[in-house]
Amino acid sequence: MDADKLKDFALYNFEKLIVGIVVLMSAYLVHSGLGQTVITKVHDPKKLELNANDVKQRVVDEDHTEAIVNAPDKSREPVHNIAQELQKFRNPIRSDLYAQTAWDKTKSSSEKVRRQDPVLGKPAGIQATGVIASLAWRSKDGLYAISELEPADELEKVEVKPKRTKKSKKADMMEMMMGGGDDMSGMDAEYEMEMMMMQNPMASASTTASGPVRKLAPEKNLGTTAKATQSLELGEDQPPVPGLGLFIAGTAVIPHKELINSYQKALSYAAEYEPRVRDRPRYVAYEVQRADVTTKSVDQLTDADWVVRDSNEITIWNAANYWSGFAPEIVPTDYWMDGVTMWIPPVLLDPYASFATNPLIPMKTQRELEAERAELEAEAEKASTGPADRDKYTVDIGGGNTRARGRGGMDMMDMEMGMDEAYDMEMGMGMGMGMGGQSAMEGQPAEENPVDYKLIRFYDFYYIKGKTFKVGGRATPLDPNAPKLNHKYVYRVRFAVNDPNFPQKPELQPQGSSLDPEAYKRYIALSASAEQNQQRDFKRWSEWSEPSAPTSLPSLDQAEFGSVKPHRPRVVTSGPRRIVLELEPPKAEVVAESFDPKLGVFVPTRMEATEGTVLSQKVESAEVVDPITLEVKKTGETTIVSSATVIDIEGGAPLEIVEDDEAVVEPGFFLMMDGEGKLKVKDATEQQRLYRIKSFAEERGL
Repeated sequence: MDADKLKDFALYNFEKLIVGIVVLMSAYLVHSGLGQTVITKVHDPKKLELNANDVKQRVVDEDHTEAIVNAPDKSREPVHNIAQELQKFRNPIRSDLYAQTAWDKTKSSSEKVRRQDPVLGKPAGIQATGVIASLAWRSKDGLYAISELEPADELEKVEVKPKRTKKSKKADMMEMMMGGGDDMSGMDAEYEMEMMMMQNPMASASTTASGPVRKLAPEKNLGTTAKATQSLELGEDQPPVPGLGLFIAGTAVIPHKELINSYQKALSYAAEYEPRVRDRPRYVAYEVQRADVTTKSVDQLTDADWVVRDSNEITIWNAANYWSGFAPEIVPTDYWMDGVTMWIPPVLLDPYASFATNPLIPMKTQRELEAERAELEAEAEKASTGPADRDKYTVDIGGGNTRARGRGGMDMMDMEMGMDEAYDMEMGMGMGMGMGGQSAMEGQPAEENPVDYKLIRFYDFYYIKGKTFKVGGRATPLDPNAPKLNHKYVYRVRFAVNDPNFPQKPELQPQGSSLDPEAYKRYIALSASAEQNQQRDFKRWSEWSEPSAPTSLPSLDQAEFGSVKPHRPRVVTSGPRRIVLELEPPKAEVVAESFDPKLGVFVPTRMEATEGTVLSQKVESAEVVDPITLEVKKTGETTIVSSATVIDIEGGAPLEIVEDDEAVVEPGFFLMMDGEGKLKVKDATEQQRLYRIKSFAEERGL
């Protein structure tokens, strides 16, 4: 029998072998028991009982007190004089037994600098705004309604009449002398177009129809590009699908520079100063609360009115399980901070900078700002004293900060490295004494030239596709605490840092003797709680920010305005007064949109608007862009539902300062009342890009 057959035999008969072993062991135990002597034959039970009763009677009934007390060999009198021993302790200890050391000021308890708790400034600049957009959500099958629509038809080119330009005889003569004319202008335009095509060969074909399918050019996608994700639990693919994104987004700022100074004041002169690993602001969490002010003012709010709506844990969970990726970051990395600067939701097609930024956060890096500052200083010196000495200013946008040499010839160095690497360099330049020693960073801030603020982002979602909530024991997709339409809300936020005097890692805990009394009391309480709960409460929270301005969820409609159609009003002069008489009200083309929750996108239509036009219209078919594939699809008969109304239109008249060109007209301005009843002013110049994208202007030849 070979080895394989032996293995198979052992595998198939393993259970039988176990049963056989158990049977053999049982038989052996039974046989051993039968061979044992019967205990009742060796020891008589009645005799044992009599012996036990005899011992009990002698112990209980007989009195042995006399023998113990009057024993001649063992005296019971005490020999230790307690009063005499206590008297010895009342004698003072001789001071000459201890050698006196030189007085050291650093060891004096009254002069010793101890670690204090840094003051945490509260967040500032809080603002919140309602957002409605198409978001990319995770799915199991990647099926969505808009993908089943038919491709849109090709657009007809709009015949644009050439614009006449008035030219004076003098201008004509100058043009002829310079070799100009219509032929040369056409050649120049053709040359410019050819150069543009060479620079971007896909420019002319990106927005036109390619066969039966039209696609939006990638550069006209102002949102994020949807990408497939994977499940964190099972690792399976989760294709993106478009869906309703209705939420209130907010931002606030942490006074980072103020905290750096606070840490320096509270910790840098004390023992065990370790800015590289512990004694600097490390932001670990944030928390957001919301209050309803629809029927009450902010001054009337109580603590019971505030409910928690967001935190770093909530947003991280939503992003990891429901968002299909993130929108590209637009804020420079100098102002990010892990734990508080949350990602931007995956907004599709539309721009998102309006809710992802904060006015207190620059859109340039610290290095770029310093470079501009150095250039301004050089220009100011040049204007005041003549040509500036450029050797005093070194601007390095690509690799380093602006460095200004001071009067003593010293350089303000800024190593191009990460924060931890910079601290490693600083700690390695002379610390070497370990915890409890005199630090080489004594009195120095944890960061050189810190930014003024760090950014906080938070969200309060009305609906999250795929997420369920338990209400009354039942699962529902609707959050019972979600913001409601037509309600006004205010928000407040706070942040937490890793407590430098009770850090997350126990091995970084500073000694209790280095803490000041207030910090020591807090340390004792936190240590007792950690020992009892087996969890360290290392988060030290700031105060709540001031409430934000009231905000609400937006309506489900929006509009983009094009240019005002040129017209020539009549101007009448009456004395010093100049009166403009419009023969007919100005008109403009508007792209009105309403959000379709089933399709998960805005459905647009083009319409001509004038004063008093309500931006609501029933259309036979509308063209929508699939936000996943960027293909243009067409819907069936639909209605653009909107209560927004155009109140006034200005612009379109020829500019008086340009007499030779009728095509140069006044820019358009629009006063409208949106779907929420708020007055808004829109500028056609600012909306030109959005309008042209959503009206397919290039495809129409405009």
